[in-house]
Amino acid sequence: MYYQQALPFHRTNQHARANTLTVTGEGIILVRPDQAKITLGIVTQNMDVQRAQKENASISNTVINALKELGIDASDIRTAQYTIYPRYDYVEGKSILRGYEVEHFLEVLVKNLDLIGSVYETAIRNGVNRSGSIQLMVSNQELFYQEALKRALQNALEKASVISQTIGVRLNRIPLKITEQSQPQERITRVLAAQSQSLQAQEVPPIQTGENTIQANVHVVYAYD
Repeated sequence: MYYQQALPFHRTNQHARANTLTVTGEGIILVRPDQAKITLGIVTQNMDVQRAQKENASISNTVINALKELGIDASDIRTAQYTIYPRYDYVEGKSILRGYEVEHFLEVLVKNLDLIGSVYETAIRNGVNRSGSIQLMVSNQELFYQEALKRALQNALEKASVISQTIGVRLNRIPLKITEQSQPQERITRVLAAQSQSLQAQEVPPIQTGENTIQANVHVVYAYD
């Protein structure tokens, strides 16, 4: 008769989890912006839509050429928005066409912040009559963000170390999980009124660049014994 010897049975708990703690880390770097993105608008109106377009194109070309003479590279000027729509007056429940409005918004990248005032002055003098905002930016933001990320991870480790020492456990300094939660940030400054009007009479205010905040945030999970 053949007997099969029973082998010892070992139970393993594959679902066992280590004790963990989760902390957030924050890293902040203040950097002075070195370039700006400016929105400039040309708005024309006419009862004849083609004339409104033609007038708008003429002014736009004049503005672009003037900006080039100022030192702005052609590759740093682009059309951000171009729209044509009819304007109506409503009288006694009836709509009456009063003309067409053409809007052409240019986005200008200014790599020399000392030129910001000159860009606005030149643009207004050559026909810009609507403006949006200035975005003050850092050209090599990714480099500074990486440094902020290092600080965020160090901040998370410091927090985890304080917690583990306080509760009397041994921290495994190698994280189980790291989640990056940062978002790109840019500072936006509104300079001129967004409504179409005669801007020639307005004095462009001085632009205070200040500093941009580049911030990194992480969630880090550590194991402890």
